[in-house]
Amino acid sequence: MANKFKIRSILDGSIITQDKFLQQWPYVILLACLSILLIANNYVSERIIRETNSINRELNELRTEHLATLSEYLQKKQQSEIARRLNTVGIRESVVPPKRIIVKNR
Repeated sequence: MANKFKIRSILDGSIITQDKFLQQWPYVILLACLSILLIANNYVSERIIRETNSINRELNELRTEHLATLSEYLQKKQQSEIARRLNTVGIRESVVPPKRIIVKNR
């Protein structure tokens, strides 16, 4: 019967007016505030995780683009590639080795 009385007092709100509950009121408010802070912290952490994942995906895309550009650059700077491209314009690679010019001090 005591359980029915407790449940009934909770449902009809009479428990709020009891002295024992009024003494615990600051703790109830503290628990409510802590619960709100916990929920807010959870939302903020989830937002940060989503932003981090987005930035990581973008970083991977940029790395891939960087590697493709670097590969293209390295291919274009090879001597054989430069000679081939200049050959189409009409400039040919010299087959005579360069000569050293020696200047004597006066």
